[in-house]
Amino acid sequence: MRPRPGSQVISRHRLPPPYRYALTALWCTPALLLVAAIVISRGINPALLDVRLLLPLGALLLPAVYVWREGVDVLPDGLIARVHVPRYLAYRRLASWHYDPRRERRTLVIWDTKQHTVLECRAGHLTDLPTLLAALDEHLPERPWPR
Repeated sequence: MRPRPGSQVISRHRLPPPYRYALTALWCTPALLLVAAIVISRGINPALLDVRLLLPLGALLLPAVYVWREGVDVLPDGLIARVHVPRYLAYRRLASWHYDPRRERRTLVIWDTKQHTVLECRAGHLTDLPTLLAALDEHLPERPWPR
């Protein structure tokens, strides 16, 4: 199931900006160092556009793209969870959710209608958590934490 084309994103929840920027910069650093070393040793030349260099550079930048895109988007009819593999979670296929506010946990868990966990994430990994919880509360019942 995919979201309807043109579905409006109500809110986006990502890693807080300082961490998101720092992790993205960290993952871009090896590629930048490699290119800088090549430019310093040989100067700017057409070899920088060689596929044998561009493919490893692209592979080095994949974690940076993942960190930048990771998060949860709230749509009127579901959620888009970009954790590991991006996937659309329609509200009608979700059964319940629970937020464990204990200091040592602070974890949000969402279950589907087959009682499988479809999303589990830490509160510190998402910006504006109260807005996300309000959207979940509007569309899904909260259930007690399983013992």
